Amino acid sequence: MSLEEIREVLRLDDSRVWLLIGLCVALVFTIQSVETATEGAWPHQRRPSRIAPQARTAQGAWGAVALLLLPGIVLAILNVAVLLWRNLPHTQSQLLGGFLVGLIWVIFAGASANVLGMGRLLRQGGPAGPLALLVLVIAGDLLLLAGLLTIVPDFEIIRNAVPGLGD
Repeated sequence: MSLEEIREVLRLDDSRVWLLIGLCVALVFTIQSVETATEGAWPHQRRPSRIAPQARTAQGAWGAVALLLLPGIVLAILNVAVLLWRNLPHTQSQLLGGFLVGLIWVIFAGASANVLGMGRLLRQGGPAGPLALLVLVIAGDLLLLAGLLTIVPDFEIIRNAVPGLGD
């Protein structure tokens, strides 16, 4: 198999392929960030008595944002994969849902790594910041789910497309 045949099969000139690869890489790194955000990186961070009172109230909402971010990324991966498979254009719900999940991911990753003091800022703000992010990530997840349900084919088409599944 030549390099040209590989390029043709993988369609590396399609930007959606690179988006799919980026989403998969982001999912791998997000899993570790979610674990750190929900449990804390060090044992002393797991003790509620050492956390500021306003940050303690936001810890539950921050964990919910972290846990709802994972299905959003998986839904984005599924949306892009189906769009590539069926060679369809994206819908507005997919675009908006992907933007919301991507925005929350950037904020979450920045706050987890404390880039420019974002983590400290969100923790000191109390529950309002994480609750707003929670609403946005739920909206993004629902938009991506709605977008996926509009483009996913019937089960028979999926079964016939996957070798060995229809046997």
